[in-house]
Amino acid sequence: MKSRLGFLSASGAVYAVVAVAIIAAWSILGGAVLFTAGGLNAMATAKSLGGVSSHAQLGANCGACHTAPWASATMSDRCMACHTDVLTQVQGHNGLHGGLVGALSAPTCQTCHSEHGGPNGPLTANFDHNRLTFKLVGKHASVPCNQCHTAVNSLADLQNTPQDCYSCHAKDDNHKGAFGQQCGQCHNPTGWANASFDHTIFPVDHGREEQVATCQTCHPNGVTSYTCLGCHRHTAANIAAEHENGVTAASNCIQCHAGGRGGGD
Repeated sequence: MKSRLGFLSASGAVYAVVAVAIIAAWSILGGAVLFTAGGLNAMATAKSLGGVSSHAQLGANCGACHTAPWASATMSDRCMACHTDVLTQVQGHNGLHGGLVGALSAPTCQTCHSEHGGPNGPLTANFDHNRLTFKLVGKHASVPCNQCHTAVNSLADLQNTPQDCYSCHAKDDNHKGAFGQQCGQCHNPTGWANASFDHTIFPVDHGREEQVATCQTCHPNGVTSYTCLGCHRHTAANIAAEHENGVTAASNCIQCHAGGRGGGD
């Protein structure tokens, strides 16, 4: 009796060969349709790269990006063949991508960039922003890229995106500029409510121990103005009577009472 190749019979081998032939023919006739992982990004660039203006135009040519397992070229090599500006940065160790190569342990295009997410799918979905100086922590971790990088037509635009709080949060400034533009002095990325203002400009504990002051006690109309009448139940007449220099209002008490007590500072 002739031995068989494992459990595969002669007829089984024939069927396998026929199945492979059918699949190969179908793949050749149908292009990439049979094995596609999803649609390619269709957002067009202003400048044609490698003869196309969007990845979607390569939908029927998988080999434009994917290499054979036995090939010496990699997918990143195919990317660089079109994106020559990125290649220049990587080789010169400068610019955004040149800096990222040094920060990544295994630098490949696929580390940060993805595809087959559909015509409007993000092309930078895997980028670890925490490798850069500006860390995306707290509330910033869930912010979509285009909310900060609003007009990115070049790598220079990406690099020049403001990294200070006020550039993005000026519209959220309820203080109307009274405390300057260094939001991080009081706020942190976990949320606006978790503020830790250092009130060294005027000691809030200068009064009696039983007096517990809140922000609204002194700033009933917002932090751009203050009043001492929240604790000191004076009237304009009493203030005028108690002050020989003619002071009639409690709108600038700290000019003389810098520490909350006494006259002068």
